[in-house]
Amino acid sequence: MQLDRDHPHVDLNMDIPRQTGLNFDVNLNLQNIDELHLSAGHFWLEWFPCTDGGIVSAFREAVCGVLSGEFRILEHYRGKRAIKAELQRPSGQGWQTIGTWSTWSLPIPWRVTTRELRNTE
Repeated sequence: MQLDRDHPHVDLNMDIPRQTGLNFDVNLNLQNIDELHLSAGHFWLEWFPCTDGGIVSAFREAVCGVLSGEFRILEHYRGKRAIKAELQRPSGQGWQTIGTWSTWSLPIPWRVTTRELRNTE
C-alpha cells in the first residue's frame, strides 16, 4: 500500500496496487475533509460526511468487502466504453447493488457486455 499524506489533489490518498492476493488496483482517499472515496476499475463512489459513524461503517464494510472478495464490482460496457459500474454484496442467492457509478451514454444499438471485478484467488 502506498499512503500519501501530502497528495496535491486530496487530503489523504492510499493506492493499493494489484499484487499477490489482489487482482486489481484500488484507491482510497479522503477529500474535502469529510468525503471518503473508493475506486477500483471503473467504479468510483463517495461516502459522506465521514463525521457520521454509520457512514464510516458503510465505507469500511465496502472496502473490506472489495479487498476480501466478498463483494464484487460489475462493470457494464457499450462497445469498449465503460458506461456503468456497480458495487454489489451477496444477498440470498444473488447480489444486491449498494453503490453505482455511471456516465452519460447514448442508447445506441451496440451490445452491452459486463465484466466482474472480484478479488478471488
